[in-house]
Amino acid sequence: MTRSSTSRTQILALSLAFLLTGLTACSKGSGGEEQTPAPDANVSDTATPAQPGQAASPAAPGEMGALPGQPPTAPVPPAPPADTSKMPAVVARCNGVEIKKDELVRQAEQMRMRVMQASRGQQTPPLNSAFYKQILDGLVAQTLLLQDASKQGVTVSDQEVKTQLDDLKKRFPDAATFQKALASQGMTEKALSDNLRQEALIQKYITTKVLNNVNVTDEQARQFYEQNKGQMQRPERAHLRHILIGVQPNASADDKQKAKAKAEDILKRAQGGEDFAKLAAENSDDPGSKMQGGDLSWVLRGQMVPPFDKAGFALTKPNELSPVVESQFGYHIIQLLERQPASAVPFEEAKGRIVQMLKQQQAGQKLQAHVEQLKKQGKVEVFM
Repeated sequence: MTRSSTSRTQILALSLAFLLTGLTACSKGSGGEEQTPAPDANVSDTATPAQPGQAASPAAPGEMGALPGQPPTAPVPPAPPADTSKMPAVVARCNGVEIKKDELVRQAEQMRMRVMQASRGQQTPPLNSAFYKQILDGLVAQTLLLQDASKQGVTVSDQEVKTQLDDLKKRFPDAATFQKALASQGMTEKALSDNLRQEALIQKYITTKVLNNVNVTDEQARQFYEQNKGQMQRPERAHLRHILIGVQPNASADDKQKAKAKAEDILKRAQGGEDFAKLAAENSDDPGSKMQGGDLSWVLRGQMVPPFDKAGFALTKPNELSPVVESQFGYHIIQLLERQPASAVPFEEAKGRIVQMLKQQQAGQKLQAHVEQLKKQGKVEVFM
Protein backbone atom coordinates (compact mmCIF):
# COMPACT_ATOMS: atom_id res chain seq x y z
CA MET A 1 0.00 0.00 0.00
CA THR A 2 2.92 2.37 -0.52
CA ARG A 3 2.98 5.26 -2.93
CA SER A 4 4.15 4.39 -6.43
CA SER A 5 7.81 5.11 -7.11
CA THR A 6 9.82 5.19 -10.32
CA SER A 7 11.92 2.07 -10.76
CA ARG A 8 15.65 2.74 -10.93
CA THR A 9 15.88 0.48 -13.95
CA GLN A 10 13.76 2.98 -15.88
CA ILE A 11 16.85 5.15 -16.05
CA LEU A 12 18.53 2.53 -18.19
CA ALA A 13 15.53 2.27 -20.50
CA LEU A 14 16.06 5.86 -21.54
CA SER A 15 17.76 5.87 -24.91
CA LEU A 16 18.42 8.55 -27.45
CA ALA A 17 15.69 7.16 -29.67
CA PHE A 18 13.22 7.54 -26.82
CA LEU A 19 14.39 11.07 -26.13
CA LEU A 20 14.11 12.11 -29.73
CA THR A 21 10.87 10.25 -30.34
CA GLY A 22 9.33 12.14 -27.45
CA LEU A 23 10.48 15.44 -28.90
CA THR A 24 9.97 14.95 -32.62
CA ALA A 25 6.86 12.81 -32.53
CA CYS A 26 4.97 14.87 -29.96
CA SER A 27 2.84 16.36 -32.71
CA LYS A 28 1.64 13.01 -34.03
CA GLY A 29 -0.94 10.59 -32.77
CA SER A 30 -0.52 6.86 -32.73
CA GLY A 31 -1.87 6.65 -36.23
CA GLY A 32 0.36 9.41 -37.54
CA GLU A 33 -2.31 12.12 -37.63
CA GLU A 34 -1.26 15.64 -36.72
CA GLN A 35 -2.22 16.85 -33.27
CA THR A 36 -1.56 19.94 -31.21
CA PRO A 37 0.43 18.96 -28.12
CA ALA A 38 -1.84 19.09 -25.10
CA PRO A 39 -0.79 21.84 -22.68
CA ASP A 40 -0.58 19.52 -19.73
CA ALA A 41 0.75 21.31 -16.68
CA ASN A 42 -0.66 19.11 -13.98
CA VAL A 43 0.94 19.73 -10.63
CA SER A 44 0.81 16.02 -9.88
CA ASP A 45 1.04 12.79 -11.81
CA THR A 46 -2.29 11.50 -12.96
CA ALA A 47 -3.08 8.30 -11.12
CA THR A 48 -5.71 5.76 -11.84
CA PRO A 49 -7.72 5.42 -8.62
CA ALA A 50 -5.71 2.91 -6.65
CA GLN A 51 -5.27 1.72 -3.15
CA PRO A 52 -5.02 4.36 -0.41
CA GLY A 53 -1.41 5.23 0.15
CA GLN A 54 -0.73 4.82 -3.56
CA ALA A 55 -2.00 8.19 -4.67
CA ALA A 56 0.02 10.23 -7.11
CA SER A 57 2.29 12.97 -5.82
CA PRO A 58 -0.22 15.45 -4.43
CA ALA A 59 -0.50 19.09 -5.34
CA ALA A 60 0.76 21.51 -2.77
CA PRO A 61 -1.86 23.68 -1.05
CA GLY A 62 -3.12 26.36 -3.38
CA GLU A 63 -1.82 24.82 -6.60
CA MET A 64 -4.00 24.14 -9.60
CA GLY A 65 -4.70 21.01 -11.57
CA ALA A 66 -4.14 20.44 -15.27
CA LEU A 67 -4.19 23.29 -17.72
CA PRO A 68 -6.67 22.91 -20.56
CA GLY A 69 -5.71 20.99 -23.67
CA GLN A 70 -7.48 19.52 -26.62
CA PRO A 71 -10.66 17.56 -25.92
CA PRO A 72 -10.07 13.81 -26.09
CA THR A 73 -10.78 12.13 -29.38
CA ALA A 74 -12.87 9.01 -29.76
CA PRO A 75 -10.90 5.81 -29.11
CA VAL A 76 -9.66 4.01 -32.20
CA PRO A 77 -9.31 0.20 -32.17
CA PRO A 78 -5.58 -0.70 -32.18
CA ALA A 79 -4.07 -2.10 -35.34
CA PRO A 80 -2.79 -5.69 -35.24
CA PRO A 81 0.83 -6.26 -34.07
CA ALA A 82 3.48 -5.79 -36.73
CA ASP A 83 5.31 -8.85 -38.03
CA THR A 84 8.95 -7.96 -37.40
CA SER A 85 10.12 -10.97 -39.41
CA LYS A 86 8.91 -9.19 -42.54
CA MET A 87 10.91 -6.04 -41.81
CA PRO A 88 14.06 -5.52 -43.87
CA ALA A 89 17.41 -5.91 -42.11
CA VAL A 90 18.07 -2.22 -42.76
CA VAL A 91 14.96 -0.15 -42.03
CA ALA A 92 16.35 3.28 -42.95
CA ARG A 93 19.43 5.06 -44.17
CA CYS A 94 20.36 8.66 -43.30
CA ASN A 95 23.08 10.20 -45.46
CA GLY A 96 24.57 6.74 -45.89
CA VAL A 97 24.32 5.72 -42.20
CA GLU A 98 22.20 2.59 -41.75
CA ILE A 99 19.53 2.08 -39.11
CA LYS A 100 19.06 -1.65 -38.62
CA LYS A 101 15.96 -3.62 -37.75
CA ASP A 102 17.51 -5.00 -34.56
CA GLU A 103 18.03 -1.48 -33.23
CA LEU A 104 14.47 -0.48 -34.13
CA VAL A 105 12.99 -3.52 -32.38
CA ARG A 106 15.13 -2.96 -29.28
CA GLN A 107 14.19 0.71 -29.04
CA ALA A 108 10.50 -0.10 -29.55
CA GLU A 109 10.59 -2.61 -26.69
CA GLN A 110 12.33 -0.10 -24.44
CA MET A 111 9.84 2.63 -25.30
CA ARG A 112 6.94 0.29 -24.66
CA MET A 113 8.37 -0.71 -21.28
CA ARG A 114 8.94 2.90 -20.25
CA VAL A 115 5.39 3.87 -21.13
CA MET A 116 4.06 0.94 -19.11
CA GLN A 117 6.26 1.82 -16.14
CA ALA A 118 5.42 5.52 -16.28
CA SER A 119 1.69 4.74 -16.42
CA ARG A 120 1.96 2.10 -13.67
CA GLY A 121 0.77 -0.55 -16.10
CA GLN A 122 -2.33 1.37 -17.18
CA GLN A 123 -1.06 1.89 -20.74
CA THR A 124 0.42 -0.79 -22.99
CA PRO A 125 1.35 0.60 -26.41
CA PRO A 126 0.60 -1.94 -29.14
CA LEU A 127 3.62 -3.04 -31.15
CA ASN A 128 1.87 -2.26 -34.41
CA SER A 129 3.21 -0.67 -37.59
CA ALA A 130 2.30 2.86 -36.47
CA PHE A 131 4.23 2.40 -33.21
CA TYR A 132 7.34 1.08 -34.99
CA LYS A 133 7.09 3.94 -37.47
CA GLN A 134 7.04 6.44 -34.62
CA ILE A 135 10.13 4.88 -33.06
CA LEU A 136 11.85 4.87 -36.45
CA ASP A 137 11.06 8.57 -36.85
CA GLY A 138 12.91 9.13 -33.58
CA LEU A 139 15.90 7.08 -34.70
CA VAL A 140 16.06 9.02 -37.97
CA ALA A 141 15.89 12.31 -36.07
CA GLN A 142 18.60 11.12 -33.67
CA THR A 143 20.91 10.19 -36.55
CA LEU A 144 20.40 13.48 -38.38
CA LEU A 145 20.95 15.56 -35.26
CA LEU A 146 24.13 13.68 -34.39
CA GLN A 147 25.45 14.19 -37.91
CA ASP A 148 24.71 17.91 -37.85
CA ALA A 149 26.18 18.27 -34.35
CA SER A 150 29.41 16.79 -35.69
CA LYS A 151 29.39 19.17 -38.65
CA GLN A 152 28.94 22.15 -36.35
CA GLY A 153 31.73 21.11 -34.01
CA VAL A 154 29.62 20.30 -30.96
CA THR A 155 31.53 17.96 -28.64
CA VAL A 156 31.19 16.32 -25.24
CA SER A 157 34.24 15.65 -23.10
CA ASP A 158 35.09 12.34 -21.44
CA GLN A 159 34.73 14.05 -18.07
CA GLU A 160 31.18 15.15 -18.87
CA VAL A 161 30.24 11.57 -19.72
CA LYS A 162 31.97 10.22 -16.61
CA THR A 163 30.11 12.72 -14.42
CA GLN A 164 26.78 11.63 -15.87
CA LEU A 165 27.64 7.96 -15.45
CA ASP A 166 28.76 8.49 -11.86
CA ASP A 167 25.57 10.40 -11.07
CA LEU A 168 23.56 7.54 -12.54
CA LYS A 169 25.40 4.95 -10.45
CA LYS A 170 24.65 6.94 -7.29
CA ARG A 171 20.95 6.27 -7.83
CA PHE A 172 21.55 2.59 -7.12
CA PRO A 173 22.26 1.23 -3.62
CA ASP A 174 25.39 -0.62 -4.74
CA ALA A 175 27.43 -1.65 -7.77
CA ALA A 176 25.83 -5.11 -7.95
CA THR A 177 22.34 -3.61 -8.24
CA PHE A 178 23.58 -1.26 -10.95
CA GLN A 179 25.09 -4.13 -12.94
CA LYS A 180 21.92 -6.19 -12.52
CA ALA A 181 19.86 -3.29 -13.89
CA LEU A 182 22.24 -3.02 -16.83
CA ALA A 183 21.89 -6.72 -17.55
CA SER A 184 18.09 -6.51 -17.38
CA GLN A 185 18.26 -4.00 -20.22
CA GLY A 186 20.70 -6.10 -22.24
CA MET A 187 23.34 -3.40 -21.91
CA THR A 188 26.97 -3.14 -20.90
CA GLU A 189 28.54 -0.21 -19.06
CA LYS A 190 30.40 0.67 -22.25
CA ALA A 191 27.13 0.75 -24.23
CA LEU A 192 25.52 2.89 -21.54
CA SER A 193 28.44 5.31 -21.63
CA ASP A 194 28.12 5.56 -25.40
CA ASN A 195 24.41 6.29 -25.05
CA LEU A 196 25.08 8.92 -22.40
CA ARG A 197 27.67 10.55 -24.65
CA GLN A 198 25.26 10.69 -27.58
CA GLU A 199 22.43 11.95 -25.41
CA ALA A 200 24.62 14.68 -23.91
CA LEU A 201 25.86 15.61 -27.37
CA ILE A 202 22.35 15.94 -28.76
CA GLN A 203 21.12 17.86 -25.73
CA LYS A 204 24.02 20.30 -26.00
CA TYR A 205 23.46 20.67 -29.74
CA ILE A 206 19.71 21.24 -29.34
CA THR A 207 20.21 23.73 -26.53
CA THR A 208 22.91 25.78 -28.23
CA LYS A 209 22.03 25.47 -31.92
CA VAL A 210 18.28 24.89 -32.12
CA LEU A 211 16.43 26.16 -29.05
CA ASN A 212 18.67 29.05 -28.07
CA ASN A 213 15.94 31.66 -28.57
CA VAL A 214 12.80 29.97 -27.25
CA ASN A 215 10.93 32.64 -25.32
CA VAL A 216 7.41 33.26 -24.01
CA THR A 217 6.34 36.81 -23.17
CA ASP A 218 4.02 37.86 -20.38
CA GLU A 219 1.57 38.97 -23.06
CA GLN A 220 1.49 35.49 -24.62
CA ALA A 221 0.97 33.89 -21.22
CA ARG A 222 -1.81 36.35 -20.38
CA GLN A 223 -3.48 35.72 -23.74
CA PHE A 224 -3.48 31.97 -23.16
CA TYR A 225 -4.90 32.49 -19.67
CA GLU A 226 -7.74 34.71 -20.92
CA GLN A 227 -8.60 32.32 -23.75
CA ASN A 228 -8.84 29.42 -21.29
CA LYS A 229 -10.00 31.27 -18.19
CA GLY A 230 -13.06 29.10 -17.72
CA GLN A 231 -10.84 26.03 -17.37
CA MET A 232 -8.32 27.57 -15.00
CA GLN A 233 -9.73 25.80 -11.99
CA ARG A 234 -8.17 24.39 -8.86
CA PRO A 235 -9.87 21.01 -8.30
CA GLU A 236 -11.61 20.06 -5.09
CA ARG A 237 -9.30 18.19 -2.76
CA ALA A 238 -8.92 17.02 0.80
CA HIS A 239 -5.99 16.50 3.16
CA LEU A 240 -6.60 13.06 4.64
CA ARG A 241 -4.95 10.52 6.82
CA HIS A 242 -6.03 6.97 7.49
CA ILE A 243 -5.45 3.75 9.36
CA LEU A 244 -5.71 0.52 7.38
CA ILE A 245 -6.35 -2.87 8.90
CA GLY A 246 -5.37 -5.02 5.97
CA VAL A 247 -7.26 -8.10 4.77
CA GLN A 248 -5.89 -10.56 2.24
CA PRO A 249 -8.05 -11.13 -0.87
CA ASN A 250 -8.51 -14.82 0.03
CA ALA A 251 -9.17 -14.19 3.74
CA SER A 252 -11.84 -16.26 5.45
CA ALA A 253 -15.04 -14.73 6.80
CA ASP A 254 -13.68 -15.19 10.32
CA ASP A 255 -10.45 -13.32 9.49
CA LYS A 256 -12.44 -10.50 7.92
CA GLN A 257 -14.64 -10.22 11.00
CA LYS A 258 -11.57 -10.08 13.26
CA ALA A 259 -10.02 -7.32 11.13
CA LYS A 260 -13.26 -5.34 11.17
CA ALA A 261 -13.56 -5.71 14.94
CA LYS A 262 -10.00 -4.43 15.35
CA ALA A 263 -10.79 -1.43 13.14
CA GLU A 264 -13.96 -0.69 15.13
CA ASP A 265 -11.96 -0.80 18.38
CA ILE A 266 -9.32 1.60 17.00
CA LEU A 267 -12.07 3.94 15.80
CA LYS A 268 -13.54 4.05 19.31
CA ARG A 269 -10.11 4.87 20.72
CA ALA A 270 -9.67 7.70 18.21
CA GLN A 271 -13.17 9.00 18.97
CA GLY A 272 -12.24 8.87 22.64
CA GLY A 273 -9.38 11.29 22.11
CA GLU A 274 -6.35 9.09 21.52
CA ASP A 275 -3.76 10.53 19.14
CA PHE A 276 -4.61 9.47 15.57
CA ALA A 277 -1.01 9.61 14.35
CA LYS A 278 0.12 7.36 17.19
CA LEU A 279 -2.68 4.90 16.51
CA ALA A 280 -1.71 4.82 12.83
CA ALA A 281 1.97 4.23 13.57
CA GLU A 282 1.12 1.37 15.92
CA ASN A 283 -1.68 -0.31 13.97
CA SER A 284 -1.88 0.66 10.30
CA ASP A 285 -1.00 -1.91 7.64
CA ASP A 286 -0.23 0.77 5.06
CA PRO A 287 3.59 1.03 5.11
CA GLY A 288 3.46 4.03 2.78
CA SER A 289 1.73 6.24 5.33
CA LYS A 290 1.86 4.66 8.80
CA MET A 291 5.18 6.27 9.79
CA GLN A 292 3.72 9.64 8.80
CA GLY A 293 0.84 9.11 11.16
CA GLY A 294 -1.32 7.82 8.33
CA ASP A 295 -0.96 11.08 6.43
CA LEU A 296 -1.85 10.79 2.72
CA SER A 297 -1.38 14.53 2.12
CA TRP A 298 -3.70 16.16 -0.42
CA VAL A 299 -5.84 13.90 -2.60
CA LEU A 300 -8.23 14.82 -5.39
CA ARG A 301 -11.79 13.56 -5.64
CA GLY A 302 -11.73 10.31 -7.61
CA GLN A 303 -8.06 9.65 -6.92
CA MET A 304 -8.62 6.83 -4.44
CA VAL A 305 -10.63 3.61 -4.68
CA PRO A 306 -14.40 4.35 -4.68
CA PRO A 307 -15.36 3.34 -1.09
CA PHE A 308 -12.43 5.29 0.33
CA ASP A 309 -13.08 8.27 -1.95
CA LYS A 310 -16.76 8.43 -1.05
CA ALA A 311 -16.12 8.25 2.69
CA GLY A 312 -13.20 10.69 2.63
CA PHE A 313 -15.06 13.37 0.72
CA ALA A 314 -18.17 12.91 2.89
CA LEU A 315 -16.18 14.43 5.76
CA THR A 316 -16.65 18.19 6.12
CA LYS A 317 -15.05 19.33 9.39
CA PRO A 318 -11.36 19.33 10.40
CA ASN A 319 -10.43 16.23 12.45
CA GLU A 320 -13.76 14.56 11.64
CA LEU A 321 -13.55 10.76 11.54
CA SER A 322 -15.29 8.41 9.14
CA PRO A 323 -16.95 5.20 10.24
CA VAL A 324 -15.02 2.04 9.41
CA VAL A 325 -14.83 1.82 5.61
CA GLU A 326 -14.36 -1.46 3.75
CA SER A 327 -12.40 -1.66 0.49
CA GLN A 328 -10.67 -4.47 -1.36
CA PHE A 329 -7.60 -3.79 0.81
CA GLY A 330 -9.28 -4.12 4.18
CA TYR A 331 -10.86 -1.74 6.67
CA HIS A 332 -10.05 1.96 6.89
CA ILE A 333 -10.55 4.72 9.41
CA ILE A 334 -10.25 8.08 7.66
CA GLN A 335 -9.68 11.49 9.22
CA LEU A 336 -10.10 14.82 7.47
CA LEU A 337 -7.47 17.44 8.30
CA GLU A 338 -8.39 20.12 5.79
CA ARG A 339 -10.56 20.53 2.70
CA GLN A 340 -10.42 22.95 -0.22
CA PRO A 341 -13.30 23.47 -2.67
CA ALA A 342 -12.78 23.92 -6.39
CA SER A 343 -11.88 27.52 -7.20
CA ALA A 344 -10.56 29.75 -9.96
CA VAL A 345 -6.78 30.13 -10.20
CA PRO A 346 -5.58 33.76 -10.58
CA PHE A 347 -3.23 34.57 -13.46
CA GLU A 348 -0.18 35.23 -11.29
CA GLU A 349 -0.55 31.80 -9.77
CA ALA A 350 -1.04 30.07 -13.12
CA LYS A 351 1.57 32.09 -15.00
CA GLY A 352 4.60 29.91 -14.21
CA ARG A 353 3.02 26.73 -15.51
CA ILE A 354 1.53 28.45 -18.53
CA VAL A 355 4.95 29.81 -19.50
CA GLN A 356 6.53 26.38 -18.97
CA MET A 357 3.89 24.68 -21.11
CA LEU A 358 4.10 27.25 -23.92
CA LYS A 359 7.90 26.95 -23.96
CA GLN A 360 7.62 23.19 -24.25
CA GLN A 361 5.20 23.54 -27.15
CA GLN A 362 7.41 26.10 -28.87
CA ALA A 363 10.51 23.98 -28.36
CA GLY A 364 8.81 20.85 -29.71
CA GLN A 365 7.56 22.67 -32.80
CA LYS A 366 10.92 24.28 -33.43
CA LEU A 367 12.83 21.02 -33.06
CA GLN A 368 10.37 19.23 -35.32
CA ALA A 369 10.83 21.92 -37.98
CA HIS A 370 14.62 21.68 -37.62
CA VAL A 371 14.57 17.91 -38.12
CA GLU A 372 12.36 18.29 -41.19
CA GLN A 373 14.85 20.82 -42.58
CA LEU A 374 17.72 18.37 -42.03
CA LYS A 375 15.73 15.73 -43.89
CA LYS A 376 15.29 18.04 -46.86
CA GLN A 377 18.98 19.00 -46.89
CA GLY A 378 20.19 15.40 -46.70
CA LYS A 379 19.21 12.03 -48.08
CA VAL A 380 16.85 10.00 -45.92
CA GLU A 381 15.66 6.61 -47.16
CA VAL A 382 13.01 4.66 -45.23
CA PHE A 383 12.40 1.06 -46.22
CA MET A 384 9.26 0.22 -44.23
